[in-house]
Amino acid sequence: MQNFLTATWYLIAIPALFGCALSLISHCNKALVVKHFGFLAQVIGGGIGIIIHELSHLIVALLFRHHIQGVALLRIPNYKIEGDTQLGYVQHTWQPSSLYQQSGNFFIGLAPLIGETLSIIALTKLLVPPVFSWWLAIESGNPQADPNGLVWWKLLVWLILLVNISVGGFDLSPADLANSGQGVLSLLVIYLAALVIVTLALSPAAFKATLLAIMIPVYWALGLALAINIATWGLVVMLGKVA
Repeated sequence: MQNFLTATWYLIAIPALFGCALSLISHCNKALVVKHFGFLAQVIGGGIGIIIHELSHLIVALLFRHHIQGVALLRIPNYKIEGDTQLGYVQHTWQPSSLYQQSGNFFIGLAPLIGETLSIIALTKLLVPPVFSWWLAIESGNPQADPNGLVWWKLLVWLILLVNISVGGFDLSPADLANSGQGVLSLLVIYLAALVIVTLALSPAAFKATLLAIMIPVYWALGLALAINIATWGLVVMLGKVA
């Protein structure tokens, strides 16, 4: 039972809270950007995030052996067609009789949260290793920053990419959420079975330590993306009033 509560809190509850907040404020940001600066502004300011968003759907759909019918990682909607607002899409089908493919719907729908988060972690480790090391040191209780390892142009590239990814990629559409809902029951069966195996293999203390070591960089990446979106929202509101 303790492992179940630990896993539910660290693997589901905390990421879900971040994900809901990120999706909500990212959606608001896009609406404000379009309102004040035009439709293409969201593509310019978040195009990389949009590409990673759709690429995440595609990769996870392929992993769960879904049939891909159509893909557009980034597209400019035709303003002459009413209701054409899609910036990208992945069209896929699956076998309802397959538990594996059915459970995949959950991950496919939420794949952008995973893909964008992993992208932020990878970019942080690649471009600003001292920041990534500091994230990892938090868990040990002895975080020490080493600014000497930072290179100014890498830091600048990191910040630009982070803003683009954070603003453009975390907005989950109603279709994403609906798709995830189709795989919840199948995923629950797999989740409970996996926890039974883990409970037999690890003590509660060891299980918690392992989860924290894995999830702390994830929490930092999600928190950073949320902070960027909040700052972007404030900046767009301010610029909108000036304009």
